[in-house]
Amino acid sequence: MLDHAGKLSTADSEPIDVQVAVIAQHRSNSRPRDRHRITLGVVVVVFAAFVIAWMSWKRGRDSGLLFAIHGPSMAPTLLGEHRIASCGTCGLDWPVGISDDVESVDCFHCGDQAKVNDHVNVASVVMVHAYDGEFSDSGADPLRSGDVVAIDGEDGLRIKRIAAVPGDIVELDGGYLLVNGKRVPQNMASEIELNVPISVMPFEMDCRRVVTRWAGKGWQRSEQRDWEPEGQEWLVYHHQSIHQGNRPSRLWDDYPYNIGLSRKLQPVQRIVLSGKAGCQGRGVLEVVFWINNCAVGVICEIEDDCEFNISSDDALATKTAPIAADAPVAIRVLAGSVRLSCLQLSRQIEYRLRSHDDRTCYPIDLGSGEYFVVGDNVPVSLDSRNFGVIQDREIKGRVALIDSP
Repeated sequence: MLDHAGKLSTADSEPIDVQVAVIAQHRSNSRPRDRHRITLGVVVVVFAAFVIAWMSWKRGRDSGLLFAIHGPSMAPTLLGEHRIASCGTCGLDWPVGISDDVESVDCFHCGDQAKVNDHVNVASVVMVHAYDGEFSDSGADPLRSGDVVAIDGEDGLRIKRIAAVPGDIVELDGGYLLVNGKRVPQNMASEIELNVPISVMPFEMDCRRVVTRWAGKGWQRSEQRDWEPEGQEWLVYHHQSIHQGNRPSRLWDDYPYNIGLSRKLQPVQRIVLSGKAGCQGRGVLEVVFWINNCAVGVICEIEDDCEFNISSDDALATKTAPIAADAPVAIRVLAGSVRLSCLQLSRQIEYRLRSHDDRTCYPIDLGSGEYFVVGDNVPVSLDSRNFGVIQDREIKGRVALIDSP
């Protein structure tokens, strides 16, 4: 994890409910009796501070403690203090890490220069419910893959996501992490709803473009940037990389939050297509993705005016669409009179090793009380890829969003 100075840091969170006592310093020529009273007062205040802190923590074992995220380890899901980049061309604003010497960045959407403002925005705040091998609340569920937890760190708590639990096997598929033979996100998908859902990173928003990157025979785009088809022709997205002068390119795993980071980008293998559909009655859509040099597709029904959210994780092998690495998504209407709008493509987080990570320790069989944890900001997170598996005694609490029930 990188701190604001660009150095390695171990602190991912900071408590925001700490009571601070300030003692006024008296002049050195105070009388002995006064100095005795001051000393006694200091002892009383320090003792009171410890009592308050202990009572706060004891109370937190049932109700939870509020913590502010520190650092970029869990971005874009949970943010530390950050700034906002604004693109005048796209009209987009998005959070970026704090860097004292960066005043502008390339817009991840169009490639034009986006201004980074000087204002420091507050960090995400989460609730941490205490854990000591079993939750104090007897009704709490056991820890599971996908849970976000607070663990011990050298300078405070670290906030990480559990990728594997006791009894799991962590191994590699190329550079990608597998748990029990499945990619980490697919393994988490078998669990019930996550306490902190994993964010996606939009990279294409058609409603933000005057000149669209979608094209298809028989498809018409209105001034309001809605799409209407004629027949069952394909509407295909053609990708252009801002890192290659907006030339045709395959998709890369860019992280718009990370500024000033130089690294080798990796091909994207998980995509989500979302948008709105207007339909008279019922309709049927087919969406095809180019994933890992193969075409995979999903057929879904829609009804009336609705929103859709289609992931390549749910797609099956197909050969029906004219797609390729630089034209990785296509959509068509199989039935009904359908109008599409607000087409958006996002990349999902992929947990993988980096070039400097040690590959020789895999596969890892997790024993009793052992967990493998990761950060959602895969390129920079300090996690089990660095320090190995953790023991259950190192887990101090389960993290929840503060608006969660």
